[in-house]
Amino acid sequence: MRIVLQLVLANLRQHPGRFALTSLAIIAAACVVIWVTSGYDALLAQFDQFADQYLGRYQLVLVSDAPNRPTGPGAPSGPPLPPELIPLLQQDPAVATLDPLAQSRLTRVTRVGSPGRSFRSRPTLVGTGAKQPPHEMVQGTWIDPARPERAEGVLSAEAARQIEAGVGDEVVVESEAGEFRLSIAGIVHQASMPGDGPRRSAPSRGPATSALYVPVALAEKISGRPAKISCINIALQEGVDAESFRRRWNARLKQEGFPAAVFDPGDVKDDMAQGLSAARVRNQAYSATGVSLLAALFIILTTLSMGVHERVRQFAILRAVALTRFQVACMIALESLVLATVGWFGGLAAGWGLLWIVAKTQRDDLSGGASLGVWAVVLSAVCAFGGALAASVLPAWQVARVRPLEAMASRPTARPVRWSAVAAVVGLVLIAVNPLLVFVMPMPDETRYGVYAALGCTSMAMGFMLLAPAAILATEKAFGPLVAGILRLDRRLLSTQLSSNLWRTVGTTVALSLGLGLFAAMQTWGHSMLRPFVPGDWAPDVLVCFTSGGLPEQEIDSVARLRGVVPERCLPLAVEQPKLAEDITGSRQRASVARQDNVIIIGLDPQVGLGGSDPLLKPDFVEGNRRDAVERLKQGRGCLVPDHFARATGLGLGDRFALLPPGAPEQRVEYTIAGVVSLPGWHWMTKFSGLRRRSGRTAAMVLASREDVRRDFGLERTNFLWLDTRKGANLEDMGAALQAVAARHPGRRQPVNAQGTWTQAARMFGPAVRVTTAEDVRSRIHARASSMIWGMCRLPLVTLIVTSLGVVHAVLASIRTRGWEMGVLRATGHTRFGLVRLVLAEALLIGLVACLLSLGFGIMAGWCGMGVSQYVSFFGGLNPSLVVPWSKLAIGLAGTLGLCLLAALWPAIATGFAEPLRLLQAGRSAR
Repeated sequence: MRIVLQLVLANLRQHPGRFALTSLAIIAAACVVIWVTSGYDALLAQFDQFADQYLGRYQLVLVSDAPNRPTGPGAPSGPPLPPELIPLLQQDPAVATLDPLAQSRLTRVTRVGSPGRSFRSRPTLVGTGAKQPPHEMVQGTWIDPARPERAEGVLSAEAARQIEAGVGDEVVVESEAGEFRLSIAGIVHQASMPGDGPRRSAPSRGPATSALYVPVALAEKISGRPAKISCINIALQEGVDAESFRRRWNARLKQEGFPAAVFDPGDVKDDMAQGLSAARVRNQAYSATGVSLLAALFIILTTLSMGVHERVRQFAILRAVALTRFQVACMIALESLVLATVGWFGGLAAGWGLLWIVAKTQRDDLSGGASLGVWAVVLSAVCAFGGALAASVLPAWQVARVRPLEAMASRPTARPVRWSAVAAVVGLVLIAVNPLLVFVMPMPDETRYGVYAALGCTSMAMGFMLLAPAAILATEKAFGPLVAGILRLDRRLLSTQLSSNLWRTVGTTVALSLGLGLFAAMQTWGHSMLRPFVPGDWAPDVLVCFTSGGLPEQEIDSVARLRGVVPERCLPLAVEQPKLAEDITGSRQRASVARQDNVIIIGLDPQVGLGGSDPLLKPDFVEGNRRDAVERLKQGRGCLVPDHFARATGLGLGDRFALLPPGAPEQRVEYTIAGVVSLPGWHWMTKFSGLRRRSGRTAAMVLASREDVRRDFGLERTNFLWLDTRKGANLEDMGAALQAVAARHPGRRQPVNAQGTWTQAARMFGPAVRVTTAEDVRSRIHARASSMIWGMCRLPLVTLIVTSLGVVHAVLASIRTRGWEMGVLRATGHTRFGLVRLVLAEALLIGLVACLLSLGFGIMAGWCGMGVSQYVSFFGGLNPSLVVPWSKLAIGLAGTLGLCLLAALWPAIATGFAEPLRLLQAGRSAR
């Protein structure tokens, strides 16, 4: 084996450029893994610190054993604890203090005198009877739990920062029971949630991290319901072992059937590590490792395959003189391990340097400083060594098949058209497996994603890899003459440029397609999933919401006469959000954006809203027709439902469903489906506009007659209007006029979901008028979605840059193998610039092959991903359709061609300026 190692090192010294480029590519791949994984390592470190501070002066906390993941950071969740647990715990002599907490969510908390801003992370209302603060007081004093009439509260430090409130300030607390004014008596230093932005993570159970502490009686008044125990903080007597107490009580709780568990800081950390935020970051680390591993695999595979092809005679002589098949195969394996070792150590160094720079320049991102965590080291090693070992299998098998007689003659290099065609047929069959599993094969929803990921995606990836040889031959034949014409080359020079060494070209194009294909898949899937959420042309220009009071009938005309409003296209609405009498959507089995237990029903004038030649609303009818639907709505208790709701419930034209009025849930109200329509974008139009009056989520937006809705749900005044505006109408002037109208009719605040209070999601005119325009919603959705989709594409694009180093490999290998040919061309009159164009042409053809493969893979993967999302994603139930964002894909395709040309530029210039004699000598030695 010492001889084998010496031969391997000698070969690497003979080709320092190849060794350096391959090592650089592996270093870059390992660095990508370290960069992504460092976020997970940093998050775990923050979990440790947070868990130690989370319980404050308590050692343990009793929580529900059936968590229901929160919908927002810091929000408590889970069913309440049985009250009989309190006396049981009080009887334990090891317990020093018990402090039950009653937690409930608030609609909004704002400081009196603030400009009206609201925050997504709203403080949680915490009712407590504790006589001492759970954490150290930063300012002020703790509340007196026996004096709820003082209307005082204490904010956690994070909540105080969110609403910009301090000691002595007054805040307005909004809940389903109304508005309440409290005075801030103090601020406690409570641990903030670890992470930043989308990585923020909170325990799924236990005390809220962003809290407003008030006495229990005051909490009951604000929430409008009796206090229910969310968790119990436990302080133990001095000298009591917390771990023994935890094990003893958890065993007792399980034995007696209580749905509760005692948590210590270690359990809190484990709970957060299993949370959605941590899982998201962990999955990103796994994804980066998998993608980088494949990138390293194809780069090393290409390098080793080049070496095997160029050294066939050398291996044959070694086989004839001394070495066995096993030893020559070990040469390939050792070469790959040397590359992996250099790449891994180089990646660790480069990754640490990158983290050090970030820690110095952006301290908030790496508050703990630059360090390589366990996950970063392990996963980067998996990337480097896993890719190297996998890549060495095929070249090692090839070199073991070399016979000693092959030292006397070269292997035939006929174009493998026949086996490329067979591989293409097999590849097409494998590609077809994924759409069949997603769209055709019947199977339970809960198993479909597993089958899709394990079988469908794998077969599709293998199928496109098998298509690569045929794609290379087709591109060479179809685009070779075009590229030759553009670069003013003889087309015969490009007729076998790629196919003359098919293995090398396959490895390079598949490596490039890895990043570009994922980019195309992300863009296609993202924009396909986005389309159902973008408001279509059916939506009127403006939705006006009067958040308090309401308009009497005689005031509707005054709104229609406002400047900028089209009078005949001003439509008053009756809006309510009742629950469904039966679980016809299946929300209890698996909740999703289309599977909820309630709907928004909007009452309007059927003739003005839907009838005539130019109705205000123009939805496309999937079942039924406009004329019959309008007549049915006029007759009473008819309705239009969106197509996704009909699909989720199995209901159709003429079917009935029952609703429960919020004010009288014992009375069922039945509506008959008069039409099924397409309403793309209804979800976001209702989310921030105030239409969701009772719940933050809803199954559908249903249209009915205004008279029916007002009668069935007891709506006397009008709080919503749909209207169209004249061209050039000034929305600010219109809003000021609407504010004056609202001021004439004050009243109690209307119920609304939390997002319906966010001032950054719509235009507010005073405290009582909220204006939402369809164009604003479209622009906000596109801006936010574009940011998220491009964020998902960062890893594929970085992978594309890393794998572009493989193009340099391919071009250099081509120059070595075609050196004699290029020397002859130069000797017979071809210019230096002609050789430069010839080398660039090969890189351009490689890029075109990668673009074609990636485009096919991306569209297929995006389509199948969109289809499977309907079964597993919360947002997948709105019937998305395939959208190919050609303008976005063009950026990736153009970038790939540019990278290929850039990667080939230096080899092309070096070849062009080489002397003919040197090219002829290099070509002769390579033969």
